[in-house]
Amino acid sequence: MTPDEILDSIPLQASYPATIVLKPRSSIENSFYVSGQVAMREDTLVATGLVGDQVSLELAQECGRQCAINILKSLKADLGTINNIKQVARIAVYVASADDFTDQHLVAHGASQLFLEVFGPDRGSHSRTAIGVKSLPLNSPVEVDAIFQM
Repeated sequence: MTPDEILDSIPLQASYPATIVLKPRSSIENSFYVSGQVAMREDTLVATGLVGDQVSLELAQECGRQCAINILKSLKADLGTINNIKQVARIAVYVASADDFTDQHLVAHGASQLFLEVFGPDRGSHSRTAIGVKSLPLNSPVEVDAIFQM
């Protein structure tokens, strides 16, 4: 069946399985997309809660840095090396924010700085989006995803 035929055959209402298998990484041509990573270190979250309430700006920046480390470790485990990355193209930083917290861009500095440290200013410079959200998986204060050019 073609994708059009499959889509046309899907009922309007569906039940959803308890788990859905997704790729943590996917590639298209010379770009590599890495799914969102939370601030997990040695099987434990660096922090939990809302930034600007239970989590300070400084701790949230540390969480962003850990998310970026997890992204690169995931890539290295998959590819064997990150030496062939030509460019960190874009990152998105999601910040579980208290209602009055508006410094999501400063939280994102934690992740951005790590990519700059690892790849230097030429390959590590990237575009970025920082977004405040109500909550994140596992009550993580920060989640980061990334796109790389290979």
